[in-house]
Amino acid sequence: MANAELLSELVRAHYAGDERRFTNLLNQVIASESKAGHVRLAQRLRELRVENESKKSEPREVTQLARAPRNLEQYLSVSYSETKLDDLVLALETRQVLHRLVVEQRASDRLASHGLRPRRRLLLHGPPGCGKTMAAHALAGELRLPIIRVRIELIFSRYLGETAATLTDIFEETNRVRGVYLFDEFDALGSTRSTDVEVGEVKRVVSTFLQLLDADRSDSVLVAATNIGATLDKALFRRFDDVVYFPGPTPEQAREMLKRMLKPWKMTPDDSMVKAAQELSFDDIRAAVEDAMKAHILDGRAAPAKEEIEDALRRRIRRLSN
Repeated sequence: MANAELLSELVRAHYAGDERRFTNLLNQVIASESKAGHVRLAQRLRELRVENESKKSEPREVTQLARAPRNLEQYLSVSYSETKLDDLVLALETRQVLHRLVVEQRASDRLASHGLRPRRRLLLHGPPGCGKTMAAHALAGELRLPIIRVRIELIFSRYLGETAATLTDIFEETNRVRGVYLFDEFDALGSTRSTDVEVGEVKRVVSTFLQLLDADRSDSVLVAATNIGATLDKALFRRFDDVVYFPGPTPEQAREMLKRMLKPWKMTPDDSMVKAAQELSFDDIRAAVEDAMKAHILDGRAAPAKEEIEDALRRRIRRLSN
């Protein structure tokens, strides 16, 4: 028979009304029974599954969450995203990794029928403003799930001794509410345990996080984002399905970003504009172009001039260098 933990989770999903998780667990039970040679039982469970699916109506919309649980209100920020992967300017390899997670998540029932689980843990690292947070929002948009930001920096800024307990509550929430959980500012938690500046409490919290990550069997997608991947505890890397580096934009990516933003004004970025955007992140390019657009709107002009956009890009560079 299927193991006790699997059956317990199946019953829990039923009483929680989590139909998706119940189906995934049922598929795992079927695969387990089939592998154990209990062919008749596995076939009967398949028949019951098909019978139930035939009675289903069209898929229901995601039930929106009004707010995080009261005990986690200050640590979880819940919202919904309309962003899709096609909205982002990404390197081909990065796009393929994110797309594969979406494909596996959408096929989770099929994978579960073979005893497999879809990708659901990503570690994103790279300099600020290069798309890590937007990537998490795009995954939420593609999967039509809530994006739930875990405010790691706030957890560590107050009541350090209670951090492990709070993290435990958050992982319990990933079981209760399926979503894309973004552990932003992951630097606060993920710094290597071997550094001299860390106190024993922080090391214990990291160990607790690793234990929670290992024990996690939810259907939620867990995304950790950090600006300093090089100093992360190597034990963390092994816990994620994929570790993805988000570098600054290449000239080709900067050109594509400018092209998308200037499309409403039927403007095409030339080499001088792309050159002016060098050394800027995606967020900085967006902010600079938006500044130029605001100026022309407030002045009542039809469209910003190319020179104004280049000046805005250069001002952004000077601002960041000061």
